[in-house]
Amino acid sequence: MKKLAFLQLLAVASFVACSSDDGTEEAPRLLTVEVTEHALTDEDGTTRTAAPITTESLSAFTLNYQSNYSSPLTKSNEGWNNPQWPVPNNDKIDFYANTAGTFNYNGGSPYVSFTMEEDAFSQKDLLVAKHEQIAYSDANGKVSLSFDHACAAVKFSICKTNTVAASDITVKSVVLLKVKNQGEYHYNEGWKNVSGEKYFTLTNGDITLKANDYTQLPCKYFFVIPQSKQGMELVLTYTVDGTQKTKTLTLDGEWDAGIEYTINIRVGSSFI
Repeated sequence: MKKLAFLQLLAVASFVACSSDDGTEEAPRLLTVEVTEHALTDEDGTTRTAAPITTESLSAFTLNYQSNYSSPLTKSNEGWNNPQWPVPNNDKIDFYANTAGTFNYNGGSPYVSFTMEEDAFSQKDLLVAKHEQIAYSDANGKVSLSFDHACAAVKFSICKTNTVAASDITVKSVVLLKVKNQGEYHYNEGWKNVSGEKYFTLTNGDITLKANDYTQLPCKYFFVIPQSKQGMELVLTYTVDGTQKTKTLTLDGEWDAGIEYTINIRVGSSFI
């Protein structure tokens, strides 16, 4: 009986060895990610020295593997959760990552369909990254992702001028009109089919202004799809010594991806 059992064990071991050698079975291989984020730049081209303002958005993202696979990745104290390598051999594969929107492989011309949140206080920055044509053996399963900001980050600040320093001025609302709020970010070509028209309320309470001392609007940073500002308007409603007034300011120029902009509004005399 012992001899028979020993022969059976040898047969099982031989079968497992053959399965491993002929490639019909393969142990799961973990995919590990290495993540970095490019900093925003100021309008003058200076790279921000402060920490990126959207670091928290990289606590989670979706990693897409060509057309058939996607995996949500989240960060913990131990690092990123590790999905399995999505193909069973060392064929080269393309990886695309996004923090918001909906990924579309589009027959090998991938893009993210993105719509801005309607609430200015809930805006999400779209960060994107890609690592194309990589096989498991290239880096022992490690995929390096360097995220770019696909949106512009806009900060609005407001003050009153010395010409009205003695007046009591309270801002009631600031509304940004005629913003294109949806589009497609193409990984190899940038933004396309930017469209729509929305307005966004940038305040959620009264703001008492100080002379020549700017107060940032409560929406903090407004993340917007890159576009021309031609035709956009800022409508400011405020009271001067109890009398309500409305001022409409027209915008021009461009908002480009990856740049932090500051729009300063002065009541008394105004400039953008």
